[in-house]
Amino acid sequence: MRHLSVPSSMTQQTIDILRESGWLDTEHRVRPYDDGHILIPLNDNAPSELPPTFVNLPIIDAKPVLWKSRESWQSRFTELVGEGVLENVIITKSHEILGDLLIQRYDEVNEQYLSAFIQSKMETHPRIRLMLIDHGVKGEFRIRDLQPIAVRTDRLVWGEGLMDLESNLFDPTTDVPENGLRLRLDPSRVYFSSKLQYERQNTMNELSQFSAELGRPINVCDPFCGVGPAIAPMLREEGLVGELLVNDLNPDCLLFLFHNVKPLRELKPNFTPNNLVEPTPGLFVGCMDATQISTKADQCGRWDALLVNLPHQTLSLLSALLPLLRPEGPMRICGWTIIPESEVNELPDKLSKIIDCNVEDIEVRVRKQFNATDMLTAFIVRR
Repeated sequence: MRHLSVPSSMTQQTIDILRESGWLDTEHRVRPYDDGHILIPLNDNAPSELPPTFVNLPIIDAKPVLWKSRESWQSRFTELVGEGVLENVIITKSHEILGDLLIQRYDEVNEQYLSAFIQSKMETHPRIRLMLIDHGVKGEFRIRDLQPIAVRTDRLVWGEGLMDLESNLFDPTTDVPENGLRLRLDPSRVYFSSKLQYERQNTMNELSQFSAELGRPINVCDPFCGVGPAIAPMLREEGLVGELLVNDLNPDCLLFLFHNVKPLRELKPNFTPNNLVEPTPGLFVGCMDATQISTKADQCGRWDALLVNLPHQTLSLLSALLPLLRPEGPMRICGWTIIPESEVNELPDKLSKIIDCNVEDIEVRVRKQFNATDMLTAFIVRR
């Protein structure tokens, strides 16, 4: 089993980051290793390559040791409802942790066991403030339909007890650790996927290398920026980003973006719907249909790198974004798309036809299974 080897002085802070990222295996023990190091067990959600936060911390393959005195949520659940229910009845067991939120996907089968889910999961995740049921995505911005079902104050409250609480206790705004940063967001107002963290790290690595090859900062266009998870870590790297365009059609994203992105943090959130503004020279902020940015003459041919993070629509929207890139010379397009598994091998040819220029290389990586037939696939186009 994979374990992260850390100096003993870094143990607690590393455990906290892994837990908040959803990568800590809670079924097995943290234990001593060689030369004053500690082994921290990683679960199956942890990527094969961890972000720079964990630089110089090796991953060790070691025999896991089960907790004997610590109860898992599964064992606590079984204690509450009896043997056989979790294994033979419950379909949707998994949850997602975002900051101090625990989000459980809705399933009708789970309804009668909701109280047991709340008790077992909140008792075994003591840092969680708010537990919510995810009823799926809604609206044009594909935000989650979230229902608060449990709150931790000085005690754990759920069921009818929620009616007596102040409304501010149900606020799902949280800070999510990612790539050494903390991104503020509200998953009931903005789209955010923690599962793309590794891909965003790959994007930064690619553009860092691109900047080094050019010998200068690169101009980056992020037309589907969300709350800033792709661009925020790049701006932490001195000399990596020159000019920058960030845009999202959802105005709520931009409110959080001004908090998460360093150059905007000191500015008052100021943007005009269906337009671009330039709050400081070389920094453009938009709240508009991304396909209309190229109607702004000063934006065409301006950008070295284009980020395309709208997986359900990437291939259909890409052609409308191409005029933003420099017409000649080196450029990069980094994106994700959801396509049928049977079409993955055809993706390089499809991208080449859409872009229709002298592309030197198209790299395609299958990230994960999205559903029964489709794959989430990352790509980088280099010229």
